[in-house]
Amino acid sequence: MAQHTFTAALPARLTALAAVVLLAAACGNGPSGTAPGSPGDGGSAPSTTEQDAPPGEGEGTELAIERSLDGEAAPGLDFQEGTWTLTCAPAGGDHPAPEEACARIDEVGTDPFVSDGQDEDVPCTLQYGGSEVVRVTGHIDGTEIDTEFTKQNGCEIERFDTVAEVVDP
Repeated sequence: MAQHTFTAALPARLTALAAVVLLAAACGNGPSGTAPGSPGDGGSAPSTTEQDAPPGEGEGTELAIERSLDGEAAPGLDFQEGTWTLTCAPAGGDHPAPEEACARIDEVGTDPFVSDGQDEDVPCTLQYGGSEVVRVTGHIDGTEIDTEFTKQNGCEIERFDTVAEVVDP
């Protein structure tokens, strides 16, 4: 008897599931059956978001780069403390090498600026790379940036080196 109930109830459940899927697919469509922002719905085309814009386009790049030392400078260290500005598209600001810095940002995207570089599954080597500290704030193509680069362990050293043209040209 339970088998008969299961077999009889299956088509009803599949019909209900199909109705939910069709209803979900119809959500967000305009009255003419077209997606909002597409030709024929009477609306304007959607604006480009940071996901759609390639690096270096969209809302542009404006960064403040604050460089300092956490402790004593290592002998022979060529690292100047201070604050720079960097803009891209067009490259500018008082950064010492804005074209190279913007090219590097175009290459690596926002990942090094929004990630701390430490993957939970990958151990970082316990090594000290120096007392350099660089705080970067602003935005890259609409993505807010507020991060700090150091050389406190192997992961941070690698992250620092990934954007060296930006933080330590």
